[in-house]
Amino acid sequence: MGETEERLVWLAKTGDREAFSELVVLFESKVYRAAYALTGNEHDAKDLSQETFVRAFKGIGRFRGKSSFFTWLYRILLNTFKSWVRKRCKMPQASWEALEGAAQGNSGSTSALISSAASQRETVNRTYKAISALPDEQKMAIALHCLEEMTYREIAEVMRCSIGTVKSRIHAGRLALKRQLLSPDTRGEQQGGTRKNEV
Repeated sequence: MGETEERLVWLAKTGDREAFSELVVLFESKVYRAAYALTGNEHDAKDLSQETFVRAFKGIGRFRGKSSFFTWLYRILLNTFKSWVRKRCKMPQASWEALEGAAQGNSGSTSALISSAASQRETVNRTYKAISALPDEQKMAIALHCLEEMTYREIAEVMRCSIGTVKSRIHAGRLALKRQLLSPDTRGEQQGGTRKNEV
């Protein structure tokens, strides 16, 4: 951790709410971005981000510094997401519409799509929804690696698995994203074509 971050963490552990608020400022955009990739929509991403920081504040006294605060925070995010998924599974199918459905694609590699998403809102929405449609373990690995630029080792710490497993999940996730974002159906929709129902 940097000196400023380490000082803020130490103060927050003593109950300093202002110090924790500064930590929120440091990490809120990263947490929100990852939450958006996991949930696929703004409303749920905001809720998930807020719950993550609430849990982090309540549990910061248990943070021992064995990993970076960044890694510890993302572990909370993923655990919060798993709880969120369990609750959503009990809701009607209609509640999942924002998380499901193929993303409308764009041409180019997966990496190029994710990079361009930063400046193109429409592409952001398509890409994040495509990520949110992946199996949970893949979407988590893809979100942390491609959006947050975490290393394989950092992701392995967050997800509590081996580096080899992380690489496998990212590889599988990228292949799935390419199929979603570059499929003929989504290209046709993007170009204004009408997709016919198939039997």
